[in-house]
Amino acid sequence: MDRRTIKTRTAIKSAFLAILKEKSINKITISELSEKANIGRGTFYLHYHDLYDLYESIEQDLYAKLVEIFDEFSPYILSENLVALTNEITAYIDKKRELFLLLMGVNGNVLHKIKEIFNEKVLQDECYAEISAYEQLEALFIVSGTIGILEEWLQSGLDMPVAQLSSTLHELLMKFNP
Repeated sequence: MDRRTIKTRTAIKSAFLAILKEKSINKITISELSEKANIGRGTFYLHYHDLYDLYESIEQDLYAKLVEIFDEFSPYILSENLVALTNEITAYIDKKRELFLLLMGVNGNVLHKIKEIFNEKVLQDECYAEISAYEQLEALFIVSGTIGILEEWLQSGLDMPVAQLSSTLHELLMKFNP
């Protein structure tokens, strides 16, 4: 992708997220978005089919980054990888806190999708090559608990710095490590 395309898509996404903070997606018009992004309507349609396509693209970017972080620290069962993984995930979520909160408000399924991604990545880990039904449930329990903690933290139910959250998550996750 060339620089102009990246710049245009970034402008469209930024304008869309700014408007989305103020009104629901079904109340946003392409004209309003195009004006805010300082592009023509036709330019919008060169990049996206409609606002829902744009929204999905933003979600997919978020999910892709989470997968990238997971892949970087596989296998997760190793303590040093788990420390790095929890540090990176919590730092990324903190950096994108506003986006996560916005998307959670628009689409309640965002956390469910993240839970699916986390669970899939954990079960694909080479250390879980052949796992029992119990181990699958254990992985689901761990992922669900982790997502629940991250959700509470994002929504300010847990008032703690990123480093402390990451450290606490690591301690909790290590309790499940044989």
